Amino acid sequence: MGEVSSPPYDVFTSEIRRSFYERHPLNIVRLIQGEILEGEDGDAGRVGRAVDYLKDWRASGEMTLDETPALYPYRQRFALPDGTRLERNAFFAAVKLEPYGAGEIHPHEQTFPKPKGYLFDLWGRSGAHLGPIFSFYDEPNETANNALKNAEKGAPIADFEDDGVRHTLWRCDDPEVIALAQESLLGKEAFIADGHHRYETSLDLRDAARANDAPLGSEADYTLMCLANIADPGMVILPTYRLLKKVSATTGEALAALAGKYDVLEEAAPEAGGCGRVAERLSALSGANGGASVFCVYDGGANVRYLIGRHDAATASVEEAVAALDVSRLHADIVDGAFQASHEEGDIAFTPDPELALSCARSGECAVAVLLNPTPLESVCEIAKAGGKMPHKSTYFYPKIRTGLVVHAYAPPAGDSS
Repeated sequence: MGEVSSPPYDVFTSEIRRSFYERHPLNIVRLIQGEILEGEDGDAGRVGRAVDYLKDWRASGEMTLDETPALYPYRQRFALPDGTRLERNAFFAAVKLEPYGAGEIHPHEQTFPKPKGYLFDLWGRSGAHLGPIFSFYDEPNETANNALKNAEKGAPIADFEDDGVRHTLWRCDDPEVIALAQESLLGKEAFIADGHHRYETSLDLRDAARANDAPLGSEADYTLMCLANIADPGMVILPTYRLLKKVSATTGEALAALAGKYDVLEEAAPEAGGCGRVAERLSALSGANGGASVFCVYDGGANVRYLIGRHDAATASVEEAVAALDVSRLHADIVDGAFQASHEEGDIAFTPDPELALSCARSGECAVAVLLNPTPLESVCEIAKAGGKMPHKSTYFYPKIRTGLVVHAYAPPAGDSS
């Protein structure tokens, strides 16, 4: 399963996509993000090839439908950049779709039309939700996960390590366990961590199915989610550092522009291999300054600069809460304000790895690296429940959910015509 599954499409670079193409002829990359061939205009060609692959794999038995309903317990064991080892327990399930604001499913990030248009064509023609939406819920008793642990006593259906993460998947078709998990989460709120475009596309596909006379309660009324408890020790948000490749101000000019809002602390830049200390310093400085926004700016020179905010932490509205997030201030004050960085495609890169961030500035691959603290999980919940939307790349839930372990078929050709 490690050979035929992949990370989610939205973290692909062209190199990552190609590596999974070459890994195995049945890798899920052929379905979720095929290549646009020379001479092709738009996505029609790769969508058509994906549907053909899916039909072939269904016909040959490489992909089969479960004969009975099931939930899929899923464990990920991993290490954080600082070496801390953790595990996260979750499970795959079909979750009933509902519009934002109408019930219990809450987004926290903005979406864009182009990715949703591609997914609508791909998933619509495939008749399948090909990638999971990662969501979390709050259930202090851990009823669902505890019930599903019995399934983990048997042999897993997938168990492999890739890129430092150990993925293990089981199948549970015990009706009593499924009913207990369903009951424990009935009426609970779900917060989308990763997969906003996938969720909104699922809503659009549901509406399209209903317009074509699909009955209420059909598979199109549901989508594929991977659900984790907010209290799970493995629920981790990493910061997403910005690598600015084109800026309109020098570091000195940017610091001068920020003088009224931030105090500047200058320290020697860490050597290669020790850049994790910058992340530790950011957290310590924020804690020592009453939770202030703290950023690290590095232009590849001998020193890093820590910017310690002088902002008022009080917020009265969801708009103010969003504006007070470190990631919001990062863009308003530093990326767009002080450095006037270009937002053209390829001019800003992102990474959760402090070592990579600083090395890119040191090598000149980017003009400036800007590092920040992660967005607290509590802030994600509060803003999502209030209907607010965070800026793009506000959160990096780690590790990413594997794509291709479970697919939700809602119509032919992925599903049976019956």
